[in-house]
Amino acid sequence: MADGPNPRSKRERLRPRLYGVAIYLVAGILLLQVFFCLSVFVLRPYAKSKTPDAILQQERVRATDSLMSSIFRSLGQGKESAVEPRGETNVPAHP
Repeated sequence: MADGPNPRSKRERLRPRLYGVAIYLVAGILLLQVFFCLSVFVLRPYAKSKTPDAILQQERVRATDSLMSSIFRSLGQGKESAVEPRGETNVPAHP
């Protein structure tokens, strides 16, 4: 008789635990699926940008930007020294 109520209480106690574990597993799997779907949009472009062709393209852009900025700086410095202040264009008339 002592064995009768004991297994029944174990079953009642195990069902909610198993149900909770199943809910956590389903939620975890859903979160992983969402993470993997989002990572396609983040990690795939990142991985594509690290291919040798993409790295070379980035280096070309950087080299071009630095070259153009140095050219504009040198042109800008030359113009500053050549520019003189503007004189007064409207001379007041003497009565």
